[in-house]
Amino acid sequence: YGVHYMYSYTNVVSDNLVVNSRIGYALMQSKFLTVENNLSFNSNNHGLLLNFITKSTIKNNYITGVRQRQNPQAIGAEGKALFIYNSLFNTIEGNWFARSQIGIHLTAGSEDNKIIGNSFINNPIQVKYVSSRDQNWNGNYWSNYLGWDSNGDGLGDVTFEPNDGVDKMLWQYPEAKLLMNSPAILTLRWVQREFPVLKPSGIRDHSPLMTSYFKATKKQALAIKQFESKS
Repeated sequence: YGVHYMYSYTNVVSDNLVVNSRIGYALMQSKFLTVENNLSFNSNNHGLLLNFITKSTIKNNYITGVRQRQNPQAIGAEGKALFIYNSLFNTIEGNWFARSQIGIHLTAGSEDNKIIGNSFINNPIQVKYVSSRDQNWNGNYWSNYLGWDSNGDGLGDVTFEPNDGVDKMLWQYPEAKLLMNSPAILTLRWVQREFPVLKPSGIRDHSPLMTSYFKATKKQALAIKQFESKS
């Protein structure tokens, strides 16, 4: 791990740089943390992992390039920019999660968090969430959002829904991927689009941002420039 915290309370994790690690930042069993202005490039499993983290602030961190390189075909082994496990009452704001296999994965009762003002950029799976409880977010940027902004307030007029029932089925039953492009799967996706009442519970961003934004510190801007020049 680049940074590993356990049973740490009221601490600040800031201005760190982690490159080519298994996990960039592994934060566990802690409360009242402030995690800000950190960077993680090219981690293997997780860029930022929150495990039993409560009442903490995760702000202005730059996580990119999280990809499973050792066994990329393993089921459930995708690289996750942000992984949240049983973590509650946190504020996750103004972060950059990019070019990872999964942008954010929430599981095990991680519903009660404030997630706002983050940018999810070019992650093949922006969100992975299998729970049966709805989560309503506002004000994040999604690079694959196709909505519009008719009044020019910078917010999309159409709710962004990153997943549908087929996604959830494939996560719960990975062997069903063999049917991905079958007529049955295509029909199921069409029915869910055309008849919203049949949509399963999940994550919805009701006011998605139309443009991405990241307020880099001087140290972050320099590190990002150096990293991008070598990529």
